[in-house]
Amino acid sequence: MTNATESNICFRYLYRDASNYKQHGEAVFTNHSLMPTEEIEKQIRACLKDGEFFIARQVNIEERFFDALYEDDHPWHEFSRVETTSKPAFDPEYWNKHKRDIAEFIADLEKVQRAGWDETQVRGDVAGLMARQKDELKRAFDAGEDVLK
Repeated sequence: MTNATESNICFRYLYRDASNYKQHGEAVFTNHSLMPTEEIEKQIRACLKDGEFFIARQVNIEERFFDALYEDDHPWHEFSRVETTSKPAFDPEYWNKHKRDIAEFIADLEKVQRAGWDETQVRGDVAGLMARQKDELKRAFDAGEDVLK
């Protein structure tokens, strides 16, 4: 007989900055419906930008940005994989609330995907960087500069 905690799902992801430095993260969700990991991954990838990228804050996942930001950094986290685990459910953004089930997390992903990923829904300094980059691009475009250099 399988122990209930052995059916938990570990969602692994990372933040890869513009210099290719990586900061890894994970959340462990319950899996009360015992959904197979292949189906979970398929449903997750269907909700992500290009089947891979997401804005962590929009789905209440811990942001893994580095402390120092550089002009070419971005707001996107990268999905790595899901796997079954015997680790107890642990969702850093929900640590003092209820333990989310993987079906709830997928529903959160679907909701955000339908509404659209919003690059401003991130840590304040990252949002500021995105706004500055957008303004610079707009000014360059308005000035007739070749922005695709």
